Amino acid sequence: MMIGSIFALASVFIGAVSQILLKSAANREHKNFLKKFLNFTVITAYGMMLGSSLCSMLSMRYLELNLMPVFQATSFFWVLLLSRLILKEKVYRKNVLGICIIFLGILVYLI
Repeated sequence: MMIGSIFALASVFIGAVSQILLKSAANREHKNFLKKFLNFTVITAYGMMLGSSLCSMLSMRYLELNLMPVFQATSFFWVLLLSRLILKEKVYRKNVLGICIIFLGILVYLI
């Protein structure tokens, strides 16, 4: 079960990082239409999405399927944290309250 949990958390974290990479690439100016989609950042992000999917499939070999939504719900936390640290986006009280409600829901589900 521990290995499955590690794969599930890795899947969610890698997916969150790839989302941040895609957003950072979208915020940049590109010379032409093709460069917008065929650049290192975008290709890396999509490769990470593939890796995230593979980790998710591996985690399901070790975990019960009903635990996957619990791990997937943590993605909101990772995206918020990474967008603050990497993209320097502002975090509002509503965001923090939403994350707290998500974690409360996870606790209720697990207990």
